Amino acid sequence: MRAFTAFPDEDFETLGNWLVRRAKGISDIVELEGFLTAIVIGPNTLSPLAWLPKVWGGKQPSGFKDLGELNRFVALVMGFYNSIVAVFEATPSKFAPTLYESKEKGKRVFIVEEWCVGFIKGMRMDATGWTPLKRERPDLLRPIKLFGTRGGWHECEAGGEVKMHATWSPRIAPAVRDIHAFWIPLRRKALTSNVQRPH
Repeated sequence: MRAFTAFPDEDFETLGNWLVRRAKGISDIVELEGFLTAIVIGPNTLSPLAWLPKVWGGKQPSGFKDLGELNRFVALVMGFYNSIVAVFEATPSKFAPTLYESKEKGKRVFIVEEWCVGFIKGMRMDATGWTPLKRERPDLLRPIKLFGTRGGWHECEAGGEVKMHATWSPRIAPAVRDIHAFWIPLRRKALTSNVQRPH
């Protein structure tokens, strides 16, 4: 299920195939989307220089045959990032994650683990910044943590995976939209405080 149609299907497929072939970093396009979403909607604006190494898997880019290939890879990742920014700037109420699908007993089931794992990784890029949300609205993070952390997987197993999935997976998209809304006033406040007033 593709969500960010502003990012061309051809580029989505190209980037996805590229990630799968890489041995380091984030190797799944859906996981990358979760990762980038957390960075886009989080409390602070992070420089790509801070989080791109997490994508390619090391302080310095490796595994690229030349500078041109590296530049193409970065351009695709940034294009994907910007498409997510555009969704939350224009129509955050329409946000929906891109998820894999499978069929179980004739029913369509969305696979949410990869996306949630990516989101948790994105949060960890600014762990201190996310503290207020963890403290004030842990309920918003619950569905993501259930499917994106080891502790959550154990809880799902204990509670019955089918039941837990049916109950909690539909809450992921609304939770992300609410997380975005939670940070808006704080991001605006930070932006205002950084504006240099004329003397």
